[in-house]
Amino acid sequence: MPHKSLEVTVERKVLIWARESIGMNIGEVAKRLNTSEDTVSKWESGQKKPTLIQLEKLARTIYKRPLAAFFLPEPPKEPSLPRDFRTLPLDVRKPFSPETRLAIRRVRRLQSLATELTMSLNREIITEIGRVSLTDDPEVVAIKTREQLGIGIHIQFGWKDENEALAEWKKSVEKRGVFVFQIGMPLVDMIRGFSLFEGKPPAIVLNLRDTINGRIFSLFHEYGHLILNDSGICDMEETDNLFDEAKSIEKFCNHFAGAILVPKDALLNHELIKSEEYSSHWPDEILKELAKTFKVSQEVILRRLVILGWADKDFYKRKHEEWRTTEYRRRGGGRRNPPKECIQKNGTPFVSIVLESHREEKITYRDAADYLAVRLKYLPKIEQFIEGKI
Repeated sequence: MPHKSLEVTVERKVLIWARESIGMNIGEVAKRLNTSEDTVSKWESGQKKPTLIQLEKLARTIYKRPLAAFFLPEPPKEPSLPRDFRTLPLDVRKPFSPETRLAIRRVRRLQSLATELTMSLNREIITEIGRVSLTDDPEVVAIKTREQLGIGIHIQFGWKDENEALAEWKKSVEKRGVFVFQIGMPLVDMIRGFSLFEGKPPAIVLNLRDTINGRIFSLFHEYGHLILNDSGICDMEETDNLFDEAKSIEKFCNHFAGAILVPKDALLNHELIKSEEYSSHWPDEILKELAKTFKVSQEVILRRLVILGWADKDFYKRKHEEWRTTEYRRRGGGRRNPPKECIQKNGTPFVSIVLESHREEKITYRDAADYLAVRLKYLPKIEQFIEGKI
């Protein structure tokens, strides 16, 4: 006779919290659990109890929560999701997917771990990014920020390609005490990045499924949110679907990011611009060459020309629609390299803190692997990458 799993008592509010916090409806949970919607509904109403086996599957594979969380007397208090700045109309905007919600949850955990580990090392993460307001001129703020980051225009022009540009820009931001993570999030969520100002250190998250140029722009759009002392989940668009304050914030962040990456004087004094008169229809060859020089997308160049009065807004709108079907897509990669991927996803500052904590015997080797979400066998090579030995 088969052994019947023990039924367990779980507070209905805890079950509802666990499901809603991962962004699933009852039907989705029932399908993944291979049971009926009625069963899941009765668990949440308190009419039935799940078995221990069912609860373990709910916790580990569906809700991604520790089993112990389901024996709490009430749902734990958690920060709300960052403000949604996506520009799709509300009636067609989809809720965040479980994958995106898990990304937000993971980054908040990494923020807490970074704080705990640095305290155990008797250190402190110093963040120096300043603070601005929406009444400040994004062009002026961008000039001051570039000075703080220490990236001159000739340094930028000297980078080999956009991959090097992303790495160097990211490094300059991390030196200011901002942690930059890269996590894949579904493109259907229309999320190119998000920022978390609450908690220390402040964090910027780039969508690994976006293009390199897309991530470069997102890095400074989200940096704009941070210097406004603001958090947000963004698609980097500007439309009338946002309310007044949100629209102003996104407009500022987009303007700021463009001005950081393509400074006004550097663009208008470029030989390709000086050799041309005002054009309502800039040729693709010129936009491509300028994009290659500044290591940004053609759209960033054209948007800067519009802002600076050197291009027609209607022409930009037509090109934007043309580009949006191809730009928001990461190009295929080659063979996987887990140690490099670990550093790319977690960022050098966080990886370095974890490895130092292990060297100082504050955490175990297994803890380090858990915090970095890698297998133990990759840790030696990750250390070699961080130390510059390979």
